[in-house]
Amino acid sequence: MSDVTPSGPLPDPDGDDDLSPTARRLRDALAARAADARPTDRLEEIRMTSRAARRRSRAWSAVAGVAAVVVVGGGAYAVTQRADDNVSTVAASTSAAPETSAADPSSPASSSAATSASSASTSGATSSASTTDAPATGAGTGAATGSLPSGAATVPVYWVGGQPARLFREYVEAGTGENDPTNALRAMLAGKPSDPDYSSPWSADPDATVTAGGGRLVVDLSAAAASGTAGAGGAQLAVQQLVHTVTAAAGSNDPVEVRVDGRARPSLFGTTVAETVSRAPQAEVQAPAWITSVTPGAGSVTVKGVGTAFEGTLLYTLTDAAGTEVARDAVQAGANGTFGEFTFTAQVPAGTYTVAVFAPDESGGEAGPVTGDTKTVTVS
Repeated sequence: MSDVTPSGPLPDPDGDDDLSPTARRLRDALAARAADARPTDRLEEIRMTSRAARRRSRAWSAVAGVAAVVVVGGGAYAVTQRADDNVSTVAASTSAAPETSAADPSSPASSSAATSASSASTSGATSSASTTDAPATGAGTGAATGSLPSGAATVPVYWVGGQPARLFREYVEAGTGENDPTNALRAMLAGKPSDPDYSSPWSADPDATVTAGGGRLVVDLSAAAASGTAGAGGAQLAVQQLVHTVTAAAGSNDPVEVRVDGRARPSLFGTTVAETVSRAPQAEVQAPAWITSVTPGAGSVTVKGVGTAFEGTLLYTLTDAAGTEVARDAVQAGANGTFGEFTFTAQVPAGTYTVAVFAPDESGGEAGPVTGDTKTVTVS
């Protein structure tokens, strides 16, 4: 397209030039401005503007989709994207709700979890079916008002097992005490775990009680209950066994005061106990892996449990009655001190097997033996 630029005043369109000087000056000024309006090709500019608009649109769509969930192959994945650097993060979750509450095993159990859990044996299989401990609804739950849960059919009890010794949990039948923590305490003192690998240094006391008030749980037992031997370094673990048991049954994170025949700051297993004791960090006292249920099938066995390991990788083995290892594999659980649930199914012929789940030794043998859990199962 050519440019046309007038070289002087425009002629009068009617052929005459009778305009006033003011009108001619206005006409000439408008003509000059029109001459400066030169059309040019803006196609590339339009394209660049369009591309920039599309990029802005995609960025805002990513921000708006922070909470989006994508379902791939039956698994749910939470997709998030940071607007500052456009880096997407995909966090995998389970594809369906677990049969039991997926909760931190170190946290106190709620009364509903204790009620629904049970222990059973089927076809020669040892099946300690239970939920993991459900988290307390908050620190001080129940104790501030002096109320404690009651009426549960089963209660959580912690036992000592493994080498080095650690805590394992089972659910046992509740007794006739006035509340669930009292029933759990009396069951722990009675010392009758369903797994023969577990034990307890405590002695029976059918009159032991747990009450609540002043922001703490108060355990009162007889001197005879702690008259046994806990072994070298076992006194602290025995006290943690008691603390874990009563707080789990109470669904409370409150500290525990232990009294012997009504006296505070007692000596238990040769060690003086502080006025109140709280749960120790789970990685310090709980076994890195324990089995909560073993279910035999036709040519298979399904195992569930909780545990933690480096990068979340536990190992399991199945050994037959002759001592021959017939299966070995890895299973994912919680990672690096955080406990999580695991489950696996192994295909095996009919027979009786020992199932073992344990955390692998990452020290090359320098850390000594690694505590695991075992159960016996018969597969038809």
